[in-house]
Amino acid sequence: MGPFSRELLAAYLTAAALVAVGFGLLRAALWLGMERRLSARQTLRVGRVTWGLAVVLPLAALAVRDVLPVAPLFAFERSLARSVAPVEPRVARAAPGAVSEPSAKGGGVPVGMLAVMVGVGGLGFLAWELGRALRLRRRLKALPLLRRVGRVRLVLGEADGGAYSVWFPGGGAWVVVPSVLLEDAEALRLTVRHELQHHRQRDTVFAYARLGFDSAFFWNPFARAFSQWLAECQEFACDEALVTGPRVPADAYARCLLQASSRVPGARPLPAGVTGMSHPTVRRIRMVFEPRPRRSGHALGLVLSLALVMAPLALWAQGAAKGRAVSLAEAQALATAGQKEGDLPVVVDAAVVEQLNRFITTPKGRDFMRKALANLAVHREALAGTLRSRSLPEGLLAVAMVESAVSNLPETSGEPSLAPGPRGAGVWMFIPSTARRYGLKVEAGLDERLDVARETEAAAALFQALHARYGDWRLALAAYNQGEGVVDRVLAETGVRDVSELTRTGKLNGYTSTVQAGVLLLRNPHLLD
Repeated sequence: MGPFSRELLAAYLTAAALVAVGFGLLRAALWLGMERRLSARQTLRVGRVTWGLAVVLPLAALAVRDVLPVAPLFAFERSLARSVAPVEPRVARAAPGAVSEPSAKGGGVPVGMLAVMVGVGGLGFLAWELGRALRLRRRLKALPLLRRVGRVRLVLGEADGGAYSVWFPGGGAWVVVPSVLLEDAEALRLTVRHELQHHRQRDTVFAYARLGFDSAFFWNPFARAFSQWLAECQEFACDEALVTGPRVPADAYARCLLQASSRVPGARPLPAGVTGMSHPTVRRIRMVFEPRPRRSGHALGLVLSLALVMAPLALWAQGAAKGRAVSLAEAQALATAGQKEGDLPVVVDAAVVEQLNRFITTPKGRDFMRKALANLAVHREALAGTLRSRSLPEGLLAVAMVESAVSNLPETSGEPSLAPGPRGAGVWMFIPSTARRYGLKVEAGLDERLDVARETEAAAALFQALHARYGDWRLALAAYNQGEGVVDRVLAETGVRDVSELTRTGKLNGYTSTVQAGVLLLRNPHLLD
């Protein structure tokens, strides 16, 4: 799976969890007394808003998470303990030559299979329900038409069936009543009013949103329970809307509900888009005679309370998927604990921490550095051996990680690089002028930058010369990327040799910070776990 697919899957699973959390919190609030303070229509609105928050919040968190600060999500002591004995990557010798890409790990297969199974299951569920809806539409056209109420067709259904309403996009709205109601004019009138109310409050349109929701989370029992509860709330809201008006007496409406329950003993599963008489009828009859709150402040307060709980959960879940951030103190401890005598020193400042967290907490950063570490694990000794032969620090391998993800790339490659400036070639990304200066041939039909052994020898010579020139590894790294001319001019103009200060003021780019963050990952690959 690609990074974007994994992010969507994480948002989907977060939504599935929020459905359970939101539904549980809502039902708990109603059980604890909020139900008596809300009318049926207010309860329906709160339920729909909660349902919408569960679906939308993970996507919103996914959209904004990259611009939000990420707090440290692992214990300082634990990270320091691990950094004392960092996980050493697997070392394998390789003959000098092109650096090959490592084979893909099989660990991502179960995630991909899970996404495929959920997608196929959801599409199968959706296709089944839409097929039932299409068959229902054909049957409705064959039923006898009683009359039209505006754009709604009122038709007669089976004598022993229930009443229901349905709307088809581009196919009009329908109300189906059982033919037995023709013998009871009052029951027919109240039933038709009830079903027309479903159309007025857009329940038949919202039914398609519920269909998409049910299809997406067909495997989630909490989602199914939430959807069924919303369907019941629609019935309560319709009942309430009718009996609060002047034309529908509560006693007559209760008798109509009782007759419907005796005629249709159980609620039948209806196709997509259908809204019908649902049970439990006893609860509906009791609700007809209950007093109804008039103020809407309780509903708004409940919605805000649920949002204040669910929004941080969505952000937390996306932050957990995003990765664990490292604080300045943690990064400094990692640098100190992992520093070996004679190796490349790491000076941790805010720019290094920022770049390190880009590697750890962003999908692109994690993918790039995981690829770099995997490539380096296969060919580490071949590259490090040349550095050791010139008494150079092994931490300079981070340059190859940043430049090419330790991949032997031609200059025309479209593979990403984290190094700013002109694009080079090979593992160390030499530009043509630097390559020729250090004895590599770059001409038509022959590019010795792609000879890893020769390019590594040239890179080692360049590192040696730069360190001898500046006496400071951070200035040497800056010159590796921007050239000696730029670094000499900056030093002459400012009189400052502190790379942290030169980077902060924009005199030098962030290449040195990027490489130093790479060194920390080189020594602490567990940060990408």
